[in-house]
Amino acid sequence: MVRVMNKNLADIIEWATWANLDKLTELELILLKGHLHIEIIIDTVLSENGIRNCEDLSFFKKTKKLKIIESKASGNSQIITDKLFELNKIRNKLAHELKFDIKNGEFENWAQSVLSIFKGQKFTKHTYRTKIVHAFSTIAKAITEM
Repeated sequence: MVRVMNKNLADIIEWATWANLDKLTELELILLKGHLHIEIIIDTVLSENGIRNCEDLSFFKKTKKLKIIESKASGNSQIITDKLFELNKIRNKLAHELKFDIKNGEFENWAQSVLSIFKGQKFTKHTYRTKIVHAFSTIAKAITEM
C-alpha cells in the first residue's frame, strides 16, 4: 500500500522549499541547495513507504527507489522521477564539468518544464531566478503528494 502524506503537509513543504531557496541569489547555490532539499524529501517519502536505510545511497539510486513507490501510485509519478533524473544530470554537470555554464538554458528549461507540468503556488513574480526557485518548490510538493 502506498502511503500519501497529508495535503497540508505538501503545501507546507512547498512553501518551506521556496522560502529557503528564495533568499539565494546565485544559481549554482540554488541548484545545490535545491537538490539537497529534494533529496531530503525523497528520503522522507521512501521512509514513509517502508523503504529503509537509504541515507547512504546516491540521489540517482534514491530516485530509482522512488520508482518502486510510483509503480504503485497513480498520477504524475513517472514524470516526477523523469524530472528528478534530469535535475540530477544538471547538478552532476555543475559538480564535475569545469566549463559547465549554468546559464546555458538547460536549468531554465528544466524549471519551465516542471512549472508547466505540476501545479504549485506562485509566491513571487517570475523572473529567471524565481522561476527556478518555484520549480524546486513545485516539484517538492509533487514528490510529497506521490
